[in-house]
Amino acid sequence: MLSDCYFNFQPRYYNGEISSYEALLRKNEAEIERYIESIADHVTFDLAIINFVIKRRSQLVDGENIQLAINISIASLLDDEFVKTCHKIFKHEKNIILELTRHDATNDFTHVQSVIKELKNNGIQFALDDYGKGYANSELFLHLDVDYIKLDRKMIKNIDQSYVAYSLVKTTYEKIAKVLGKHIIVEGVETFEQLNLLKQLGDMTYQGFYFSEPLNIEDIKPVKTNFDFQKIDTQSFCNLLDQAIYDMNRAPNPQAIRAAINHLIKIDRYNIIGITSNFFDVYNEQSRINKNYNELLERKSSSHFLLVSSLISTCDALVIIRDSEGNAIYNNDNHINYLGVDLVNYNAAQACELFPDYRTCINLDKELLNSDTCFIVSNEIVETDSGKQFFHTYRQKITHFNQAFVICSVYEKNDDIAVDNLTGCFQKSYLESSYARAYQTLVFIDLDGFKLINDVHGHNRGDEVLRDFAQTIKNMLRDSDAMVRFGGDEFVVLLDNVSIRSVKQRIETIRGNIEAYFLAKALNLSFSYGIVDISDCIDSALNKADQAMYKQKYERKQ
Repeated sequence: MLSDCYFNFQPRYYNGEISSYEALLRKNEAEIERYIESIADHVTFDLAIINFVIKRRSQLVDGENIQLAINISIASLLDDEFVKTCHKIFKHEKNIILELTRHDATNDFTHVQSVIKELKNNGIQFALDDYGKGYANSELFLHLDVDYIKLDRKMIKNIDQSYVAYSLVKTTYEKIAKVLGKHIIVEGVETFEQLNLLKQLGDMTYQGFYFSEPLNIEDIKPVKTNFDFQKIDTQSFCNLLDQAIYDMNRAPNPQAIRAAINHLIKIDRYNIIGITSNFFDVYNEQSRINKNYNELLERKSSSHFLLVSSLISTCDALVIIRDSEGNAIYNNDNHINYLGVDLVNYNAAQACELFPDYRTCINLDKELLNSDTCFIVSNEIVETDSGKQFFHTYRQKITHFNQAFVICSVYEKNDDIAVDNLTGCFQKSYLESSYARAYQTLVFIDLDGFKLINDVHGHNRGDEVLRDFAQTIKNMLRDSDAMVRFGGDEFVVLLDNVSIRSVKQRIETIRGNIEAYFLAKALNLSFSYGIVDISDCIDSALNKADQAMYKQKYERKQ
C-alpha cells in the first residue's frame, strides 16, 4: 500500500526550540492529497502509516525521544479493529501525536470523543488538523478533547497583505486559545512578516519553511517533550462575566433570568455593571444590565481609554498592579520584557517559585496595605549577570469597591545617587535627593567601640567590621527603609514609619542583636543613636538627630 511512498519530517518550534516533527507522506510522481482521497480503506492505510513511521523512528539512535505527529482520518477512530490495534502499538510506543484530518468523513462527535479519551490513557496526544481548510465538521470537532488545534496554511497565507485576513486569524486565536483553552499549532509560516504578526496574538507553536524545510529522517534529532505551554485562564473575570451575561440572555423565563442575575452579582466583584439585587421588573433589570455591559465594552474601545492604556503599557517605568493576595492582575510591556514572563499568568505562589525575591515585593505590598499611609518609596538593588542595577520603586495603595490593590512603578536609577563601595549603603548625597524627603523618620547612628577595633586590629580589619555591620543591620531593616553611610563610622537610617516610639523599639532590638552578633566574634561593638521626625527639612532633622545621638552616647558612657 505504501509502495513508492516515503516520508519527510517537518520540525515544529515552540519558544525557539523544536518540540516535535510532523511526518509528511510523499509519493513519487503523484499529487499527495489526490492520492490520499483515492484510498478506499483508510483504516488499513492509517495503520500502515503508523507502523511504517514508528518502525523508521526505532532505527534511529535515541529514537524514543523523538516526538512525531502522524496524520490519520478521523473516521478511523470509529473502527474497533483500529482502536484495538492502537492499544497494542501505543502500549510500548510513546511520544506520538495523532493528527485528525478528513473531518467530513464523520459527524459522530460522541463516539470520536470517547475513543480519544480511551486512547489518551496510553499516552497518545491528539491534534485536530487542517482547521480553516473548509471541512464542514471542523467547528463541531473543535470541542473534542484534543491537545492541539492546527491552523491550516490557508488561514495565514495573506495575513501580511490583508488586515481582514489578519483579523480573521486573530478572532480564531481568541476563540480557540482564550475561550476553549487549547494550544494552537500554525503551519505554513514562510516569512518574517507572517511570524511577527502571529507573535502578537499570543502563545503558539510554529512550523513552516521560514524555520525549516522538511527533513530526511536521518537528520531529525531527539527533542525536549516536556514543554511548559502557557496556560490561558479561561476562567478569567472577563470570561466569567461574559458567560454570565450569555446565561442571562438565554434564560427561558423570569425565574431563570433572576437566577442568572444573582449569579452575575456574585461574579461582579467590582460592580462595574451596576447590578442590584433588589428589583421589581426582571425584564427591565435584564435590559439595564445589557445596556451597562455594552456601554462598558464601548468605553473599553474609546479613544480616551485606549490612550490611557497605551500610556501605562508603554511608559518608561516597569508597572505592575497586584491585589491584596499578591496576585498580579496587570504588568506592562517593560515589566514583562524585564522578567521575561507575564506574571498575570501565575498566582503569587507560582511567581515566588519563579523569582524567590518576589516574596519581598509581596511583603512590601502588605506593609503598605496594613499601614495608615497610601504611598511608600523603596530603593532596591538587583544583582544581574552584568553587575548591579539600582531601582526606585513607588507603591500606591488604592481601594476599589472594597477591594485593595497596590500599583508599583519601578524606575531604573538614572540620577547621580551613588552607593558606597565598602558598605553597599547609599552615599551621603542621597540625603539631598527628593527620595530622602519621602521618608517620615530619621535615625542617626554612630558606632561605639569601633575606634578600639581599628587601633588593635588595624584598618583592614576595621573595614571588614564596617562592611559586616552595614550588611547585618540592613538585613534587619525592611526593604523599604534606606541606609546611608554618612561618613566614617556614622550612618543614617530613613524609615517611613511615623511613630517615633515604634521606631525606637525597632532600633533597640537591632542594637541588642548587633551587640550579640559581634560578641560572638569576640568584638565589643555597639552604637548610639538619635531619632527625629523628618518633617519638611532633612538638614534640620540631621542636626537634631545628631544632638540626640551625642546625648545618648554621653549617657551610655556614664
